[in-house]
Amino acid sequence: MGNYDVNCLDYRQVIFCLAKTVVVLGGGAGGVAAVNVLSKTLSRNNRIILVDRKESYHFQGAFPLLMVNQRRPAQLTKRLDNLERKGIEFFQAEVKQIRPQQNLVDTSRESLCYDYLVIALGAEHHPETVPGMAEGSYNPWRFEGACQLRHKLSRFKRGKIVFFMASTPFSCPIAPYEIIFLLDDYYRRRGLRQQVELTLVTPEPTPEPLAGPKVGESVRQMMEERGITLITQAKVLCLDTDQNRLLLDHGIEIPGDLFIGVPSHWGPAALRGSGLTEEGGWVDVDPHTLNTRAENVFAIGDAAALKLPVTKVWAPKAGIFAHYQGEVVARNIASLIAGECPSFRYTAKGFWIMLTGSGRARYCTVRYRTEPKALITMLRPTRAAYLAKLAIEKYWLVRWF
Repeated sequence: MGNYDVNCLDYRQVIFCLAKTVVVLGGGAGGVAAVNVLSKTLSRNNRIILVDRKESYHFQGAFPLLMVNQRRPAQLTKRLDNLERKGIEFFQAEVKQIRPQQNLVDTSRESLCYDYLVIALGAEHHPETVPGMAEGSYNPWRFEGACQLRHKLSRFKRGKIVFFMASTPFSCPIAPYEIIFLLDDYYRRRGLRQQVELTLVTPEPTPEPLAGPKVGESVRQMMEERGITLITQAKVLCLDTDQNRLLLDHGIEIPGDLFIGVPSHWGPAALRGSGLTEEGGWVDVDPHTLNTRAENVFAIGDAAALKLPVTKVWAPKAGIFAHYQGEVVARNIASLIAGECPSFRYTAKGFWIMLTGSGRARYCTVRYRTEPKALITMLRPTRAAYLAKLAIEKYWLVRWF
C-alpha cells in the first residue's frame, strides 16, 4: 500500500484527481462555447474532445450579409483545429450513433468513450418533405447555400423572389425577416428594386409570433412600407419546378423566378435509438440544467427539446441561446469533475439584433420562460444596434478561436 496511511485519504480526492474525458458533439455556436469554457476551467490532465464532420466553423449570424455581398466567405470561416492550441482535441468525423448505456459515441472513424457528453449537433434539414424543394430552391441556412445565393443574387436583376419556410420549428426565428429586409435594401442600393418583387411565405400566424401582436404588427408594417408581400399561416405543398410556382394549401399558387427555402428541421439522426429523444427527434432535457435522461449527458442548442412553460410551444432556437447553454453545461461539468455541486442554471434570457438595411437594425430582448407568455421586446431600427451586431460578429470570431 506504500508508505502512507489509507485511513487518512479523502477518497473523493482520489476519484476526482483521475483524468476525465469530456466529448462535445458539434462545432456550432453551442459546442464551440462549451469547449472554450471547459478548456479554461478544467486542469490539463482532463481530455476535451470536439467532434464535427466539417473542418471549419461558419458564423451563421452573418449569412444574410454574405448573401447580399457585404461579407466574403473567408471572413466568416474559422478552422476548428485552431482550437487545439487551447488544449482541445478536434476530431473530424460524422457522428453515427450514441450509446449512453456504454458511454460510447460511434463515429465514421472510430468509437469514442466519454465520462461526460455534450450533444450540440444542431438540427438536420430535410428538403425532401416538400417535393421539388431540393432541386428548385436555395437554402440560406447552410453556408454553401448562402454562398450560392451570393453569386445568384448578383446576377438576378429582374423578376420575383419568393422566400418560404417549409415548417416550424426552424432555427434563427428573426432571420427570415432580416433576410427579406436586406434583399430589399440590396436591390434599392443597386437601383433595381422596381424590377424585383419580394414575397415572404411563412407557416407562422404573424411575424415573430412569440413576441406578441405589437411586435408582429410592427414588422408587418415595415414590410408593407417597403413593398414586400407577406403570406402567413401557409402550408407549403410543393415547389413546381416545371412551371416555377410554389403551391400552398387552399389552392394558392405563388409564381416566382428565384426561390429561397428553409427546409423542415428535424432532430439529428444519430440520436434515434439512443433513448434520449422525444417528438421530432429532439433531446428531452431539464430546462434549467440541460441534463438529459442519461447520467452525465447534456444537450444544448437546436438539438434540445425546450418549450415554453405554459403554452408548450417550441422555444426559439438560435445561436445566442446555444452559446449560453454551452457555457452553463461546461461550468457544471467542471464542477462535477472537481467534486463540487453544479450550481449554474440556464435562464432562457437573451437578445437578438435584426438587420433592417441601410445600416440599421432592431434590438430585441428575449425572456421566453416568463409566465404566462414569453416576454420579447423589439426597439425601432437604429444605427447603434447595427454597430452592435457587427461588434458581436467580430468578437465571436476572434474571442472564441
